[in-house]
Amino acid sequence: MAARASLRGARLETGVVFAFVVLIAAFLLGGTGGYLVRGLSLPAAATNSDTTRRPFVVEQAPYSSPAYSPAPEPTRDPKGFVVPI
Repeated sequence: MAARASLRGARLETGVVFAFVVLIAAFLLGGTGGYLVRGLSLPAAATNSDTTRRPFVVEQAPYSSPAYSPAPEPTRDPKGFVVPI
Protein backbone atom coordinates (compact mmCIF):
# COMPACT_ATOMS: atom_id res chain seq x y z
CA MET A 1 0.00 0.00 0.00
CA ALA A 2 2.85 2.34 0.71
CA ALA A 3 4.28 1.83 -2.81
CA ARG A 4 0.93 2.55 -4.42
CA ALA A 5 0.54 5.71 -2.40
CA SER A 6 4.02 6.92 -3.32
CA LEU A 7 3.39 6.32 -7.05
CA ARG A 8 0.16 8.30 -6.94
CA GLY A 9 1.94 11.17 -5.32
CA ALA A 10 4.73 11.28 -7.93
CA ARG A 11 3.70 13.67 -10.67
CA LEU A 12 5.70 14.67 -13.74
CA GLU A 13 6.40 18.33 -14.05
CA THR A 14 4.67 20.14 -16.89
CA GLY A 15 7.99 21.42 -18.27
CA VAL A 16 9.43 17.89 -18.55
CA VAL A 17 6.35 16.62 -20.38
CA PHE A 18 6.39 19.65 -22.69
CA ALA A 19 10.10 19.18 -23.48
CA PHE A 20 9.53 15.49 -24.24
CA VAL A 21 6.64 16.29 -26.61
CA VAL A 22 8.70 18.98 -28.37
CA LEU A 23 11.63 16.56 -28.76
CA ILE A 24 9.44 13.82 -30.26
CA ALA A 25 7.77 16.33 -32.61
CA ALA A 26 11.19 17.59 -33.78
CA PHE A 27 12.34 14.05 -34.60
CA LEU A 28 9.12 13.29 -36.48
CA LEU A 29 9.21 16.53 -38.47
CA GLY A 30 12.90 16.12 -39.26
CA GLY A 31 12.45 12.57 -40.50
CA THR A 32 9.42 13.45 -42.57
CA GLY A 33 11.16 16.49 -44.04
CA GLY A 34 14.19 14.40 -44.97
CA TYR A 35 12.07 11.90 -46.85
CA LEU A 36 10.17 14.69 -48.62
CA VAL A 37 13.38 16.40 -49.74
CA ARG A 38 14.80 13.07 -50.90
CA GLY A 39 11.65 12.25 -52.85
CA LEU A 40 11.32 15.64 -54.49
CA SER A 41 14.97 16.04 -55.49
CA LEU A 42 16.00 15.16 -59.03
CA PRO A 43 17.98 11.98 -59.56
CA ALA A 44 21.64 12.50 -60.42
CA ALA A 45 21.31 10.65 -63.74
CA ALA A 46 18.64 13.06 -64.99
CA THR A 47 20.88 16.10 -64.55
CA ASN A 48 23.78 14.57 -66.52
CA SER A 49 23.13 14.91 -70.26
CA ASP A 50 26.51 13.44 -71.32
CA THR A 51 25.81 9.78 -72.13
CA THR A 52 29.18 8.98 -73.73
CA ARG A 53 31.04 8.48 -70.44
CA ARG A 54 32.24 5.01 -69.61
CA PRO A 55 33.47 3.57 -66.35
CA PHE A 56 37.20 3.50 -65.74
CA VAL A 57 37.31 -0.27 -65.23
CA VAL A 58 35.05 -2.57 -67.21
CA GLU A 59 34.77 -6.09 -65.85
CA GLN A 60 32.40 -8.93 -66.49
CA ALA A 61 30.02 -9.87 -63.76
CA PRO A 62 31.31 -12.84 -61.73
CA TYR A 63 28.09 -14.79 -62.27
CA SER A 64 28.06 -14.53 -66.06
CA SER A 65 28.93 -17.49 -68.25
CA PRO A 66 32.32 -17.50 -69.98
CA ALA A 67 32.56 -16.50 -73.62
CA TYR A 68 32.21 -19.41 -76.00
CA SER A 69 35.26 -20.30 -78.05
CA PRO A 70 34.71 -21.14 -81.73
CA ALA A 71 34.55 -24.82 -82.71
CA PRO A 72 37.96 -26.18 -83.69
CA GLU A 73 38.56 -26.91 -87.34
CA PRO A 74 38.29 -30.62 -88.16
CA THR A 75 41.40 -32.56 -89.15
CA ARG A 76 41.67 -32.94 -92.94
CA ASP A 77 43.69 -35.27 -95.17
CA PRO A 78 45.93 -33.95 -98.03
CA LYS A 79 42.99 -34.06 -100.46
CA GLY A 80 40.88 -31.84 -98.15
CA PHE A 81 38.46 -34.43 -96.84
CA VAL A 82 37.57 -34.52 -93.12
CA VAL A 83 39.31 -37.31 -91.23
CA PRO A 84 37.01 -38.83 -88.56
CA ILE A 85 38.76 -39.12 -85.24
